Formats: sequence, C-alpha cells, structure tokens
Amino acid sequence: MNKDVIPLKVRKHKLVANVRKTIQDEDCVIAVSGGADSMALLALSTAAMMQESASFQITAAHVHHGLRSESDDEQRLVEAECKRLGVPCHSIRVHVEPKEGSIANGARAARYDAISEVATQVGATRVLTAHHADDQLETMLMALCRGGGLQQLAGMAKDRMLTDHITLSRPLLDVRKQELVEICESCAIPWCEDPTNTSLDTPRGKLRANVIPTLRELYPAADKHAANASTLLHGLIRERAHDIPQGVAWPREELSQFDHAIVSEAVHLALGTNATFETVDSIASAVKDDSTHERTFTCANGFVAKVTAHTVEVMHSA
Repeated sequence: MNKDVIPLKVRKHKLVANVRKTIQDEDCVIAVSGGADSMALLALSTAAMMQESASFQITAAHVHHGLRSESDDEQRLVEAECKRLGVPCHSIRVHVEPKEGSIANGARAARYDAISEVATQVGATRVLTAHHADDQLETMLMALCRGGGLQQLAGMAKDRMLTDHITLSRPLLDVRKQELVEICESCAIPWCEDPTNTSLDTPRGKLRANVIPTLRELYPAADKHAANASTLLHGLIRERAHDIPQGVAWPREELSQFDHAIVSEAVHLALGTNATFETVDSIASAVKDDSTHERTFTCANGFVAKVTAHTVEVMHSA
C-alpha cells in the first residue's frame, strides 16, 4: 500500500490512535456514505492499517438507498476514493420500506442489514461508523425534547452489538465534524454534501439550522459536554443493565416488585421513542398499583402497552 496517499501529519494524528484502539486488530468494515465524516473515518482507518504493528484489514461498505438523484454520484465518488486508497469497496443497492411510519428509519434498518451482510461475507467482526460529537449533541437534545428514557437520553453508545457476531463501533463520538473536514482537506479527499442533512423539513434539520448555532454561541463546548454526559450515562446503564427486566412482556407480579424507576426503564426500552415520559410513567404506575382492571395505553406508530391483572405487554400492530 502506498503510504503517500495519507500525509504524514494525518498518519500521526491523535485520531488514528483512537480508531486503532477501537478496531483492536479485528478485521472491520467501514461504513462510508461519501460525506466528510465517513470519508475522514476511511482515511483514519487506512492510516491505522498502514502501521507496521497492524494485523487487521479494512473493507469499505457503501449503501445506495435509491432515494435521491445524487446517490449515483456519491457511489462513484466513494468507489474512486477507495480505489485510490487501496481499500476494497462493496457497494450495495437496497430497497427502502418505511419502518414505524418513517422512511428514515426504514433506510437506517436497510443500511445496517446490508453492512452486516458485507461484514459476514468478508469475515469482519466489527463495523465502524462515523457518527461524531455534533450528531451526538443533536441526538441527545432530540431525546430530551421528545421525553426519552435513560437509554435515549444517553445518546448513541460507542459500541453495541449489530448482530450476534458483529460489533458496531463509533470511534468519533467525541470529535467535532469540523475536525473531520480538516482531515479530508489534509488528505485531499473529496466528499459530498447530503442536502437532506440541512433540510428544514425534518426536526433534526431544523434543530441543526436554527437551534444548535445559538446553543454553541452560548456554550461553545456543548458538543464536548454532551459527549462526556453520554459516556457517564452509558456507564450507568451498563451498571444497571442486570437490574432491568428485558423483553416486551412480563408477569405483572414479578415486574411490580421492582422500583418505579426500574419498571419505567423496562417499559421505555420496550417502547423506544414511541411513548412520552408521561405515558411510560403512567404505565409504570399502573403496573405497581392494586387495580386488577385491564388498562390499555396507546402510544405512537402503532405501539400499545397493556396492563392486566396478571401480565404487562408491549405490542405493535402492523
């Protein structure tokens, strides 16, 4: 591999060590959309692989959702850059169906399924994505405003299981996007801009355009502090994980033995973002009270929680 494709100052950048630590010498797949953040991750991962002590291989995966006219150009850009860097690239076209009434959710699910297939094909045990500190701040603010539970308020975890055998890792969660843009510029790596990222038709787009800039004026280190808070909260979640009943259905007598906060978090985990804090709190109260009457709680996107004399269940009507 020609080391000249990655300048020395990037090969020695502190983020290369961070990415290398995340990879842990496991063969991995880099999810590359073509945006500046994922192209920077591709460059950093390539630099990590160039190190003499490295014993892992990386593969790029690009998912073509077929939802925008720019998608063909983005695929060509990613494939060309991977060829220049000497990184194998798998481009996958997917058909997106709405999930829980959302095209964005459907695209996300299709994307992770496709990338998992690539990882399985090449024998990789880890997938890296380029979610960064700006993304984390937005995600946590949206969860706060929507009334999310502890899991949602904590934002994105640095690691989670994508499948039984593949770990999804986000090594850049404490890195500002501007720093990733600078990595691309240093490597003369082109990138594309997804117009939907700045669209005012979505809550995230409005937050990004109208709220975050003012927030950063008031608190310039907001992204860093959000990343730190996420780390603390996910640590708390891991400590409490064994205490929280998992699943979507429980014997009411058993569930009611837990503290109200634990019951709430169990229900929140089952419902995700499909119920407000107030609704989840009401469900938890129903679980722990003395009434034996059946009560049904209607939530968003077809989700329903039902508390009977003997059972507690979260259901989804397609």
